[in-house]
Amino acid sequence: MSAIIELEQVTRKFEQGERTFYALKNVSMDIKRGEYVAIIGKSGSGKSTMLNLITGIDHPSTGLVRVIDTDIHRLDESKLASWRGKNIGIVFQFFQLIPTLTIMENILLAMEFVNNIDKKGRLERTRTLLEMVGILEHGDKFPSALSGGEQQRAAIARALANDPDILVADEPTGNLDSATAASVKAIFAELVARGKTVIVVTHANVDDDQFHRVIRLQDGKIIADNPQKSASGEQS
Repeated sequence: MSAIIELEQVTRKFEQGERTFYALKNVSMDIKRGEYVAIIGKSGSGKSTMLNLITGIDHPSTGLVRVIDTDIHRLDESKLASWRGKNIGIVFQFFQLIPTLTIMENILLAMEFVNNIDKKGRLERTRTLLEMVGILEHGDKFPSALSGGEQQRAAIARALANDPDILVADEPTGNLDSATAASVKAIFAELVARGKTVIVVTHANVDDDQFHRVIRLQDGKIIADNPQKSASGEQS
């Protein structure tokens, strides 16, 4: 499989008065198309910084971030926003659904912003996505009427609105009970089975066998990058 994400000697530093804080230190790695990857580490380990660099939300101090054959941090902000909308779906920890729009309207707005899906097919695609995540009956409701797990499912559907190749989820089950968390994980596994590249960022311990790889960060460095058993029982 070819690499869909590449980091080459990436450093991200922040100036804090007279001190310099390194969130990432000379990190190199790649993620292959279709992989299911967990990036884990304690608070301050650099995992959120890595997520922000991969999605183009933040910029490296030095080094190169290449995603889908694009040096994303060489794009201007307008082109980067458009590129991100077409290629990466982001699932935020606290959902970030627009409260004054219904669930269906949240998804349709994501399509409108990117204009990557034909207008005639948007409503049907929205229904298909909501059915896929199991909340089609809640499409006409506002986010406040849904449980936390239902809102997370809605956030996943919105992240998939423009059929991105990559889905990135930031602490996607951190605020969910165990049963709901398991159902969200099942959705991610299904997306991987359909060929999506899925990256989960979390501080919690993970079931390693669920993922193709588990990347562990500490103090801004990769301390482990372990391939796990695939669904067939063979090493990835």
